[in-house]
Amino acid sequence: MAGIDQKLQHVSVEGYFRAEWTDPRLAQDDPCSLGDIYFDNSLNEWYGAGSLFLYPDGSVYRSVRYNHVLRCPMHFGRLPFDEQQCFVMMASYSADVANINTSAFTNGAIIIPDGYDGTTEWELAKVFGEVTTEWFGVGANRRGYRYVWIYLDLKRRHSAYLLFIFSTCILFSLVAWAGLFINRTIAPARVTIAVIPVLIMLNLQNSVTTMLPPLNYLTWLTSFLFLMTMFSLSVVFEYGLVSFLMHVEAARDRQFEAFKTVASAMKKKADDEDAAVQEHEFHNHEPCKTPLVFPSRDKSEALRGTAGGRPAEATELRSRRSQAFADTDLDPAQKLAKQIAQVYAMFDRDHSGDLGLREVQLGFRKLGQYFSMDQVREIFHRLDVHEDMLVAKDFQRLLLNVHAYMPGKAWTISFWELQPSLQVDIAFRYIYFAGVVTAVVVWLAHW
Repeated sequence: MAGIDQKLQHVSVEGYFRAEWTDPRLAQDDPCSLGDIYFDNSLNEWYGAGSLFLYPDGSVYRSVRYNHVLRCPMHFGRLPFDEQQCFVMMASYSADVANINTSAFTNGAIIIPDGYDGTTEWELAKVFGEVTTEWFGVGANRRGYRYVWIYLDLKRRHSAYLLFIFSTCILFSLVAWAGLFINRTIAPARVTIAVIPVLIMLNLQNSVTTMLPPLNYLTWLTSFLFLMTMFSLSVVFEYGLVSFLMHVEAARDRQFEAFKTVASAMKKKADDEDAAVQEHEFHNHEPCKTPLVFPSRDKSEALRGTAGGRPAEATELRSRRSQAFADTDLDPAQKLAKQIAQVYAMFDRDHSGDLGLREVQLGFRKLGQYFSMDQVREIFHRLDVHEDMLVAKDFQRLLLNVHAYMPGKAWTISFWELQPSLQVDIAFRYIYFAGVVTAVVVWLAHW
């Protein structure tokens, strides 16, 4: 017994089946033998029932049912549009050309039933045969053997591959692309719709590679699946970059919110000190001792008051404020004022002392506020600045009352004026779609 399968309740046995009988019609003086025809490229053989006919003229006809597994080298570079040629190689095992002349039937080496065109996966495109003489050995031992070759031209039926693998791959690549239009702040949805296509691509790759032998090269289909997997993975990495930029933008926005709180506190303190100065002018009391400092056109100079004609005490109070940055021990209000001076220097990119429209726009971008150029002009208009240049005292008014001078929603905003995370998201939508379409066109052009 070769084996027992208890699950299927099968038993396998092997051995030799022999039969012996006497037929007087075969009686003759010379012995005869059955030709030892073998299949040279056979890997596994099975023979079933058969028959043997002898005719008075010495001709013999033999028919045996068989099932052979044959060696057939294949190349899958153009999968699923590949065409393969398998062969059957037959010869006499012991008789050379001097003793036997092997040839195919006159009506062809193989007879195909009408309507048969192959299997569900392979189309039998053509069958033909030839007879060759192969020589072995050297010198006096050189012998020739006759071989019958039967060639089977096979053509893969690619419809199922295009429908269930190629098309599915493209559709899920587009699913990943559609996920780029989901609001980038909704992380669970973005991550889910980015990861699922990757898993689908890997599953498609496994379904194809499991049907193939181990290969050291890519096929038409596996290379396309690999490229689509890379595209799908790029969506995951893209959202990682977008998330990083969103964290940067959130940090800048927190700085701006803190700055507005600082500006409000400084405005309140400035209003309180102005009220104290006015009270002093009315009652002729001692001036307020706590200085409040604002930035000027450079970091080393404080903003000076613009009101004129005040008494000497008020002028002295303003003068003391202008020297606050030189003190080493700053009170909280002075430290906050110094921060505003640093903000002014951050806005003043060309160190000219005045701020242009572009400088104000870029300065607000550093604080997490992404205004269009029209919105920046609206800020200038609310500040009653009719030129495209903002001086230090106007910037001071802006910072001390940020809420009052902030613009409304932009009617239109260009791509370069958007948040960096949104810029990456929008740009990647076009790059991804163009890459997928290009890949599909190139692969279809080379099928």
